[in-house]
Amino acid sequence: AIQQSRFKSAYSYLKVGVELLLEDSWENQSKLSINLYFLLSKAAYALGSIDDAKIMLKTIIEKVKKLEDKFDIYFLYIKTLLSKREFHEAFETCRWILSELGENLPIVLEKDKINATSSETYSMYSGLTNSEFLTMKENKCRRHIAVMKFYSQLVTVSYHAVPRQMRQYYICMWAQSNLTNGFSKLTPTCLATFSCVLINLNLDTKEAYRIGKIAVEMMHRFNVVAECAPLVYLSVYAYVAILVEPFQSCVDMMQKGYEQAMFNGDTYMAACNLAQKIPKSLICGIRLSTLDNEIRNQLKRDNGYSQKALLPYWLIYQDTISLLADGQDVTSPTIEADLLDRQSNSVPFDYLDCLSYLRLMSSYWLGQYERAVYYAERKLGDERSKFRIVTSEFYNGLALIGMFRRKRTSALMKRIKTSITELNGAAEHSQWNFQNKEYLLMAELSSISNQSNVAILEWYDKAIDRAKRSKFIHEEGLACELAGCHCSSVGERSIALTYFSEAKKCYSEWGSRMKVKFIENQIRRIN
Repeated sequence: AIQQSRFKSAYSYLKVGVELLLEDSWENQSKLSINLYFLLSKAAYALGSIDDAKIMLKTIIEKVKKLEDKFDIYFLYIKTLLSKREFHEAFETCRWILSELGENLPIVLEKDKINATSSETYSMYSGLTNSEFLTMKENKCRRHIAVMKFYSQLVTVSYHAVPRQMRQYYICMWAQSNLTNGFSKLTPTCLATFSCVLINLNLDTKEAYRIGKIAVEMMHRFNVVAECAPLVYLSVYAYVAILVEPFQSCVDMMQKGYEQAMFNGDTYMAACNLAQKIPKSLICGIRLSTLDNEIRNQLKRDNGYSQKALLPYWLIYQDTISLLADGQDVTSPTIEADLLDRQSNSVPFDYLDCLSYLRLMSSYWLGQYERAVYYAERKLGDERSKFRIVTSEFYNGLALIGMFRRKRTSALMKRIKTSITELNGAAEHSQWNFQNKEYLLMAELSSISNQSNVAILEWYDKAIDRAKRSKFIHEEGLACELAGCHCSSVGERSIALTYFSEAKKCYSEWGSRMKVKFIENQIRRIN
């Protein structure tokens, strides 16, 4: 029943089995007792009975003496700690198990040593061809598989428990262990996670993408999709491929990661995939009401599964969508409380940068340019994914231009050109994702630089056409809006009305009543 994801049926059967065990079963039927309790814990976890699962797993841990007989039990136990947001205990448990397996990892390390380890690992991997990766010798040693498994979990836990640079170090040590000791069924997750390190260190986008795609191919070749897909799809498509492949296809792969995790009964990893899918869907221009419904449904699921680890994300996503749809600044007290409670590790490190990023985005759409720039340049956490850096520069550049229109300074112009350079580099890797953004920044730069009206409108029209071809309805609307504003400012009223009319259609399709109302006011002013 568990293999078919029929967790309710499995729980009922296993519950009866446990009740039928004799009082001395731990002594005389230890193997049967361990299996029944473990499978019951697994079913309970999948159904959201996290506390029950945790209690049963602790019972097994106490009863079983040898560590090698408790690998699977500890692995699930750490998942229950994650679900309960007990990040410190989860981290220390992972680190202790790895130390027992001969992997002694520090809690703190100097930055220079971390960077040296990263460079060393990069050199080890960049020297291998695709063929060498895919023909890697498999190591079936149970102890090695356990090392890889708990490295995987340590990296996941450290996302919540330690600064980015230490997580970077743990990923590199995992990658080195994988290369030294040979392939296991968790090698695809190792490669996928390491590709994220390469992206975030700005070492080599193409090499990071190559390694990430090898992870996906290896997962299918060795038939370990069920075990690896949730983490592989999350790592590769949320952080690496999203800089190369169309946003929409990456969002689809994160959805597949979510579905596989749910099928596996892994509600935490399912939530992780969805937590990355939502903001990427926002960048795609998915209808706002659709995203709002998805978040509401996830909040219900999390409540039913007692899954609280990612609650802060759902709240800030909801808040952002409300701002974009209706312009309502409904900052949740819970969000601000979590922000203030950062020192106690109550929220993931990444959350703080996510909060700043979404505040930047919503501030720009609300026309609050100074506030948008403030959030673009404010570093709340130590997490800056390459994807966020690039898309932040788009909104930052537009906001800086908005400020420049009010007060022309050379300092602002220099910062504007920096944003354009960032988008230009991103467009080299993916015209689909970034060229419309580059064109729109160029159109706005041309507008404030007093170039010929024909040349300026060519840039706007290129931005509109590219956004339409990439199916970014909200950015098509934005390009039409800004073109309309430019035309209105130079007295081209009829052309401005045409652009504004198109902007209104786009914003209506996106589901932003706030922006539709703004455009209607612009049209009334001209008429």
